[in-house]
Amino acid sequence: MNVEIEVDGVRFAEVVEPVKPMWRAPQRREVRSASPRRQEFQARLANWRKVVNRPVSAGGASQYCAGWAKLYVHLRTMEAPPAGDQAAEKIKPLNPLVASDELDGWLVEAAWRTLGDSNERQALKALYIYQWPADQVRRFLRGVRGPHVPLIIAKAERNLEEILERLGNVEAIRGQMA
Repeated sequence: MNVEIEVDGVRFAEVVEPVKPMWRAPQRREVRSASPRRQEFQARLANWRKVVNRPVSAGGASQYCAGWAKLYVHLRTMEAPPAGDQAAEKIKPLNPLVASDELDGWLVEAAWRTLGDSNERQALKALYIYQWPADQVRRFLRGVRGPHVPLIIAKAERNLEEILERLGNVEAIRGQMA
């Protein structure tokens, strides 16, 4: 590349080569897999979505608040077994009324309802129930600017995880009930 400069009628010309940047080895990003604890938390939230969004044809909702409530009412109102089978029914261990997955989903729902901040609840609902992308969650939040949305999401997940740890898992709860 030629550079020409004129100062007080004197012309200076010089050939200049562009400076090339030093070569750098491409940086590799280390892809970390989520911890088993994080994977379990994500699985519980996916299960929460399945339980809460159960279609009416699968036996959910209608006049009852949950499928397990419908089953409970049905078991209470059905006919009593014949007298000969009553003794066997008393000895037989109780069958759970609700599957573990469904119980865990309603446990996550109860924990979600105890979150103090409504923006945290709305962020989790938008992400995990409605499955909105994280960059569009702001539509559900009130008084939150764009750069603060990831902070609200992280805080909500952390608080929900703490509440679920305090409650315990489904198997521990079933053990306490038996």
